[in-house]
Amino acid sequence: MITPTSGTAIINGYDIRRDMYSVRKSMGICPQHDVIFEDLTVAEHLYFYSRLKGLSKKQAAEEIDKYIEMMELTDERNAKASTLSGGMKRKLSVCVALCGNSKVIMLDEPTSGMDPSARRALWDLLLTQKKGRTILLTTHFMDEADVLGDRIAIMADGELKCCGSSFFLKKKYGAGYIMTIAKGPNCDVGKVTTLLKTFIPEIEISTNTDSELTYLLPENRVSVFEGMLTQLEGQSSSMGVKSYGISLTTLEDVFMKVGADPTQELNKPQDLSLEDDNLPKPSYTSSMNLIKNQCAAMFLKKYKAIQRSWLLWLVHFFLPPLFVILIMAPSRLIGINDLPAMPLTLSKYEDPIVLVEKGDDLGGYYDSYKELIKWKNYDVEDGRIVDDMIQLTKDSPGTVRKHYIVGASFNHTEVEMQGSSKAFPTLTVWFNNDPYHSPGVALSLALSAVFRKISSCNDCDMQFTNDPFPFSDETQVNKIVKGENKGQQLAVYLTCAFVFTSCFYIMFLIKENTSKSRHLQFVAGVKIYVFWIVNFLCDFATYLVIIVLTLITLVSFQEDGYKTAEDLGRFFVILLYFGWAFFPMIYIATYFFDVPANGFARMSAICYCAGVISFQIIKIMKMEAFKLKYVTDPLHYIMLLIPHYSLASGISESYTTFSYQKLCDVLFEKCALVGLNKHDCLRNMTEKIVDICGNPVGVYYKWDSPGIARNILFSTIGGFALFLILFLIEYDTITRLVERLIFKLKPQYPIENIDEDSDVAEERKRIRDMTVGELTTTYDLAVKDLTKYYKKFLAVNGLCLGVKRYECFGLLGANGAGKTSTFKMMTGDVRMTYGEGWVKGHRLRSEMRQVHRVIGYCPQFDALLDDMTARETIIMYALIKGFQSIDASYLAENLSQSLDFRAHIDKQVKQMSGGNKRKLSTAIALIGDPSILFFDEPTSGMDPATKHFFRGMVCKIRDKGKCIVLTSHGLEECEALCTRLAIMVNGNFKCLGSVQHLKNKFAKGCSFSIKIKKDASEDSTRKIEKYIEENLPTAQLRESHEDLLTYSISNSDVPWSKMFGVLEAGRRNINEIEDYSLGQGSLEQVFLSFTKKQN
Repeated sequence: MITPTSGTAIINGYDIRRDMYSVRKSMGICPQHDVIFEDLTVAEHLYFYSRLKGLSKKQAAEEIDKYIEMMELTDERNAKASTLSGGMKRKLSVCVALCGNSKVIMLDEPTSGMDPSARRALWDLLLTQKKGRTILLTTHFMDEADVLGDRIAIMADGELKCCGSSFFLKKKYGAGYIMTIAKGPNCDVGKVTTLLKTFIPEIEISTNTDSELTYLLPENRVSVFEGMLTQLEGQSSSMGVKSYGISLTTLEDVFMKVGADPTQELNKPQDLSLEDDNLPKPSYTSSMNLIKNQCAAMFLKKYKAIQRSWLLWLVHFFLPPLFVILIMAPSRLIGINDLPAMPLTLSKYEDPIVLVEKGDDLGGYYDSYKELIKWKNYDVEDGRIVDDMIQLTKDSPGTVRKHYIVGASFNHTEVEMQGSSKAFPTLTVWFNNDPYHSPGVALSLALSAVFRKISSCNDCDMQFTNDPFPFSDETQVNKIVKGENKGQQLAVYLTCAFVFTSCFYIMFLIKENTSKSRHLQFVAGVKIYVFWIVNFLCDFATYLVIIVLTLITLVSFQEDGYKTAEDLGRFFVILLYFGWAFFPMIYIATYFFDVPANGFARMSAICYCAGVISFQIIKIMKMEAFKLKYVTDPLHYIMLLIPHYSLASGISESYTTFSYQKLCDVLFEKCALVGLNKHDCLRNMTEKIVDICGNPVGVYYKWDSPGIARNILFSTIGGFALFLILFLIEYDTITRLVERLIFKLKPQYPIENIDEDSDVAEERKRIRDMTVGELTTTYDLAVKDLTKYYKKFLAVNGLCLGVKRYECFGLLGANGAGKTSTFKMMTGDVRMTYGEGWVKGHRLRSEMRQVHRVIGYCPQFDALLDDMTARETIIMYALIKGFQSIDASYLAENLSQSLDFRAHIDKQVKQMSGGNKRKLSTAIALIGDPSILFFDEPTSGMDPATKHFFRGMVCKIRDKGKCIVLTSHGLEECEALCTRLAIMVNGNFKCLGSVQHLKNKFAKGCSFSIKIKKDASEDSTRKIEKYIEENLPTAQLRESHEDLLTYSISNSDVPWSKMFGVLEAGRRNINEIEDYSLGQGSLEQVFLSFTKKQN
């Protein structure tokens, strides 16, 4: 893809600089982002790439079956890639890299976006497939590198910092062991620390929470571990210790030492300034000042959106004026003016040919006719007209229709006069009936030739003109009714322009809605009516600019009906009521689309059909010939509720009124010339003209047609009705009524969980037994029987939970377990089906606005507006929370400094990296010092250094007395942050408690690794294996790789003191043992043991 500036690489024996073709023949690549064909199925992808790599059809079919079975994609075999989930797409990308017997595999973050169970399944696949291949893998997950990497390299600043096995890196760069103690109700921390100091004098408490106590054990004191742990096990009950565990330094600790970005201030959370008391606090928490603040925030958002996409808005502003120009320029030829006079001459036709037949020309008219034709520079041909025209029509009918327009033949006629016969010359005129006006042109040429002969004037000619009579009053009325006027044309085409103009406003709102930025603004505390009123005012202000530009363009043509102040005022009223009607319709439509471009295109099509096409159809149906008045009248009233139809109708009706007024004025002026008053003038007129001119004309705002009073009233009422619907939707009024009705008709309750864990059952009993008052005073966050159904699907099943201050609660589960639905119910994004919840004493069901004031929310996907900078985003949310402008600016500086993205604060969001976006989302959650923080997968997309930084920050926030709830796919993250956690499977809590408690209860045993000296023989290796078999009979050899033996012990009854004693004795007595490490079963084991039951 790119060539190296210097140096080279040898892949499978081929130089990348000289033979990239051969390199690619043996290489498989899984890029960081899925590169797949949306319309191809899983099987078709594998077939396509297998064939590209040179396999036969039979071999390709075998590859398809092999990898589909391995990746558990059997059900999705014939599914299009566009229908797959993110995790399945990653599986497919890995299969594409592996298929076709690729020898060198490059995997760029292959498990990104996968939950831990799916990630583990992919690890198993890669472990089975690595035999006979070379695999190069990049990842942000240190546990992934630990499991898969035979050798691990860490890069920073474009340089290789270290390389070696996982064991080597941990021993060389690690900090030792971490002891985690699960505290009982009466745990004496002082006694525990004193006991440990007896063996390790320099030991200090690392963390101390309500449920856990952790210490860092230096590796150079491993020889005293056996005695220390023996005493701890013997005195655990008296000191209030429920259980304990030991884990080795992780690869992440190694990364932080070796590969962290030196520009990052990783110790910053220790001095987290955002928690200082001297930080500004919200100045306004209620009253009009808060409303003004939130209005300013909303105006800032809209202004920046317009400013950053000014080119698009420029097109938006000038589209209707452009349509006016395209309409009015040619429309000067359209109207009810009398038809102009037209000369009857052959010059109107293309290359005309005149056919002449001489016959018996007694009077010499033949020569006069030919001379006239030649004098006018037209082609003339002699021949027999009938025979020649028949033959020409057979041979070339197109030529005859186009060029042979007229002709003439000259003969004589015998006439009996007074008993004798006399011969008179005869001139017969011929014409082609296809071209228009050919008879008149043929006759004019013949008469001119006769005139020239009689007058003996070869330079003379006669001009003939077709001058139609003026349109009768009746005809003019009929043309107005049929829409043959400028008003009809302007109504159709200008409405078409405003279809695109009006639907343009949907794009920003869809983007804001689908990115969840709108929801995040509501969670931040913006009032619903402030959000929509300011949005409407900003949109309407831009719409007024469009109206002004349209009127300026219209008046510049000085066309009748569109040039006076009264005309423009009337047009302004029409566009004004249209704007009032269409804006709420567009706002409601945003709920039905996910992609801005699709929303714009589909709404434009809907509005065009409902407005322009329906207007033209009803206009045609109104014609008297169809006699459908009984259908069109009620249909017209109904369609007036559609803004675009009302616009087209209003423009047309307004011009119709103007045309009637002009027609009647001219009629009465003619009558006045002959001394007739209006009454006498109308006496001789048709009934239709009497109906039009007999009543007051020029009344534009009347109810009956062609007045526009109906349009104004219907659009005004429609606008109010749509705004009412919008606010009913936003305030959940409609949703609540529908849910209550559904619940009464078909109630949905949580399902009793038979095999519920004892800890979960105990929590449920405690929550159910407490009164509302006790729940709200004891817990910052409490939910009782929290349940969510999506139609018949039970996503969350009767959760009971209480979270206190100083507590960080982790919510784990595979994709689809229900954790995101739980988060959405807690933050008001979706409504619960059954149950209750309280946040700082406020009910989740009915007091969500009050709930939003006390919570901070960092959603799973960054709910940010791409066109705003990080500074502007923080200022906007600070204004929403009630900060003054100067304090909001200071807060933006402080948060960006504290969260280490100060260098990127003035970048637009779309230019920021994924990690910095997560930091910005975290900063938004922290604005206003909320009591409860919700983090939904906050570190997704972050590199290990940024994750470490984030954890330090969250720990500091937790220790300041905040209540934190988070979900994460990073289990090591939950181990570091959570004081308690629960694992969800199929909407139920399967376990609940501290990390150490869950490990001791559900994790089976531990694992240890023995490093053998490089010069050791095979006999020495067998000696070590025998020693382990004799002293730790329950230990099973899991892997033997080069100089490393890895064992696992599934029996948790073996005490830690004994295991350390056996391994330490082995190192002292067996010279071939260079080193060893011992660690407890991981949280991942607990997680996987439960999530394998996920449907």
